[in-house]
Amino acid sequence: MLGLIAAVLAVVVAGAGAYLAWSALRATRRAAASAAELVAAYRLAEDRADAERVCAWAVSERETFEKIITRGVVGAAVRNASQAPVYDMEIVFRDPPAAWTAIRRVRIVPPSDGPEVFAGFDHEETNGPVERDRINEDGTIRLAPSADMYVELRFTDLRGRRWQRDDKGQLNLLAENVPRAPAPVEAA
Repeated sequence: MLGLIAAVLAVVVAGAGAYLAWSALRATRRAAASAAELVAAYRLAEDRADAERVCAWAVSERETFEKIITRGVVGAAVRNASQAPVYDMEIVFRDPPAAWTAIRRVRIVPPSDGPEVFAGFDHEETNGPVERDRINEDGTIRLAPSADMYVELRFTDLRGRRWQRDDKGQLNLLAENVPRAPAPVEAA
């Protein structure tokens, strides 16, 4: 009988030990997952800090960049104050009362102490209702001066994160692991 009691006690002690080991393993896994989340959050915050240093604003021919932008040309000053270049930038210009949108694409914007001006655009469209006071007598649409347009940026950082800075200056992460656009093929 004493042997049976010792055997039952051994099974109970072994069971308790197994339970404690299993609980410790679960706690270790939770701690490792929490540590991984903290590392990921730190990296995202670090990347976001770099992305926060990239901005743009609309300019007009009447402002500082008068020599660069000819009258009537849409343009924006872009500054990359981060430590790394940004890629596949899209500068989106919007004139909502004219229902007009244009995009200027820039392959690489290197870090810089000052802004660089990009004038003109690669694509434009008018889509939606146009306010009456923006329609000229000949039916064409009159755009706002460049400096009055809304400007939005989209760009990819060195780590492949795609960011958007809207026309109010808010920075949003759009996607991760974004491949860079292939280099344009030049005609021979």
